[in-house]
Amino acid sequence: MEGELGRPPKFGGDSAPAGRARARLRTALALALPLLLLAFLSRRVGLAGLAASVHPPPWWAFALSAVGIALSYTFRGLRIHAELGRRHPVTRWQCLRVMLLHNTAVNVVPMRAGEAAYPLLVHRELGVPLGQAVASLVWIRSQDALLLSLSVLAVLPRVPAWAKVALSALGLSLVLAMIALLERFVRRRGTAPAPKNRLARTALSALGALSQAPRHGLAGWLYGGGSWAVKLLAQGFLLSRLAALGLWDAAAGALGGELAGVLPVQGPAGFGTYEAGVFAGASLHGGPTLRVAAPAIALHLFTLATALLAGGIAYAVTPRPPPLPSDEDDHA
Repeated sequence: MEGELGRPPKFGGDSAPAGRARARLRTALALALPLLLLAFLSRRVGLAGLAASVHPPPWWAFALSAVGIALSYTFRGLRIHAELGRRHPVTRWQCLRVMLLHNTAVNVVPMRAGEAAYPLLVHRELGVPLGQAVASLVWIRSQDALLLSLSVLAVLPRVPAWAKVALSALGLSLVLAMIALLERFVRRRGTAPAPKNRLARTALSALGALSQAPRHGLAGWLYGGGSWAVKLLAQGFLLSRLAALGLWDAAAGALGGELAGVLPVQGPAGFGTYEAGVFAGASLHGGPTLRVAAPAIALHLFTLATALLAGGIAYAVTPRPPPLPSDEDDHA
């Protein structure tokens, strides 16, 4: 449905100043909630003893890790541009800004609800129809799941290198084959009437979105893979300095934290699940003990701070976008 003059309707019907004020208030509450939760949970914890288990790294270790995370953000923005830039006049900076704001929402909103920010941001900031924005999110997260799965194969203990390469190639081939079959299924179904069952309609809608998601070719895979590789190495390097671990164990811990972040049950800012994932990943080869708990918290706070800082900068330095054109091509 469109509003007057062919523009999309405004959510909530607020005037522009009042809407901006409410948006700022919601942002402030979202940023304050994880800090208040951390203070509440740690009010009876011996913080001195907890901090003593962290090995203070030099300043340049934090700086180097921050540079690596910033590079991973750049790769993720370029992946969005490689996909959406084929059909829409969007710039690399616009795509990077959307990625940074979406990343901030995912980090601060519980239960992965921040994912909903991506299609709304892509629609509002880039002028992409909502249907295509949802399809973009489905495809990007599917690609992320595959890349993380391949990363898990790389750190599995007691598995020879040739078997890891073979399993990776097999997994990638199966995914590509499933995408081809899905596209063929949606194309054959054509204009058939929608099923009466609500669950079946929802499933078909999801399959259609995934099959129609733009395939951004080799560039998208390279940007996506580069983003995860740089991020895991940057976080693993900092964790290795914080916990006196080997880089391989620390990188596995960072991977475990990222995998824990995709769980459907999440608290504010992922506190608890992220630390458990880091411990599980770092313990995969039997090296570290519970001494990794406090460094995992420190790593989590560092990555959360970088996400909030990057999102705040992106929000502050970019002007408000012009009104969107009509969404008549939303179903094209």
